[in-house]
Amino acid sequence: MGVLDGLIVVELSIAIAAPSCGRMLAFHGADVVKLEARSNPDVMRLFGSAWAAGMAPGPYMDTSPYLPEMCANKRSVGLELKQPAALRAALALIAKADVFITNYSTPAVCALGLGPEDLCAVNPGLVYVALPGFGSDPDQPYYEFLAWGPNQAPLVGLDELTGYPDQIPAGIATIAPPDYFSGLHALTAVLTSLEHRDRTGEGSVVDIAQFETTVSSLGPFLLDHVLTGAVPERSGNRLSWLAPQGCYRCVGDEAWVAVTVHDDERWAALADLLGGPVGDARFATLAGRLEHHDDLDALIEAWTSQRSAADAAAALQAVGVAACEVADNAAVLADAHVRERQWFQLLPSSRFPDGDLCSGHPIRLGAEPGRWWRAGPSMAEDTRQVLVEWAGMPADEVEALIASGAAFTEDEPATTLRRPYVDDASALGLAPLERP
Repeated sequence: MGVLDGLIVVELSIAIAAPSCGRMLAFHGADVVKLEARSNPDVMRLFGSAWAAGMAPGPYMDTSPYLPEMCANKRSVGLELKQPAALRAALALIAKADVFITNYSTPAVCALGLGPEDLCAVNPGLVYVALPGFGSDPDQPYYEFLAWGPNQAPLVGLDELTGYPDQIPAGIATIAPPDYFSGLHALTAVLTSLEHRDRTGEGSVVDIAQFETTVSSLGPFLLDHVLTGAVPERSGNRLSWLAPQGCYRCVGDEAWVAVTVHDDERWAALADLLGGPVGDARFATLAGRLEHHDDLDALIEAWTSQRSAADAAAALQAVGVAACEVADNAAVLADAHVRERQWFQLLPSSRFPDGDLCSGHPIRLGAEPGRWWRAGPSMAEDTRQVLVEWAGMPADEVEALIASGAAFTEDEPATTLRRPYVDDASALGLAPLERP
């Protein structure tokens, strides 16, 4: 499967931060087990698909588009961890694991009996990675606060920098970059800790505050303020040290071309291409272009607005100016490079045997690049297999757990569904369905 074959990861997670780390490990061959509870389902399962409205809760929660995106290759085990018998089962599994990842709050995890001391007692070689909003030190001022990526962004100043100077902050809540920042930091921490274990035999407890991973993205701005007192302001599509730079309207509905001129040579090429008033002496130097950026934008848009975005980008690229059509989601899906890299794939799952949509992974490693072998699992689909084969529990003990409600398996396993887009897969540029 990949360079992480044989690595066992247990994930107690919600939403994106920890799941995105587990997803990357799973792509490269790690066996990632996601612990799930009906009493407190991962929020991603609650975002079921609109076409499945009115369906029974179990199958409905398997229709969430977040599921294949965050849980491809993973296995799902149903345990109600607040029940002592379920906790014992989880500890039996974690005793055999290499890595434990969680992004629940530290107080909540410790209250379950799954804190660092609890788990290191049963598995001294474990790599324990905690990704709470504000770290795991109870002496820190924000220790008990809860957070999501969307509210980390305004808290540390990302939203303040997003938007146009004459408008309120635009915010970045629809994407939540802080979650992905944290997941990438966790990936690095896992690999570093595994190397440390290989050299010393020691496990590690890794404390990653999502707050700090988000603050770290602002490093240049913070340093500039310390050295000069400068406070950055919202600048739309511009950078304070380049001109012209921006997105310019083209022919068509919401059609734009993005343009950046990063030196005098490219400026000369742009001025020669556009001709007319763009050659004004006011724009001869970078200082002049920065001072008269609004006027320059109007002249550039007078040219781009007479052309399609594709034609404008091609003409600018031909003279060496950095430019590209601004793509919407449909354009990205149709992009030749995206298709060639097979970024979007159809993968089978027990709930969607004809395929579920999953995006690719940008890290590919030589002869063992990694791959997806299935889409997201149904909730608790793998409970029996994992507890018996991996945790080493007797089969009758597992059945007793299920009968008591401490553990559970998938709802309506015989119910299979079909995504509406499957029939149009080839038209969407999706790779052929891979079956195990």
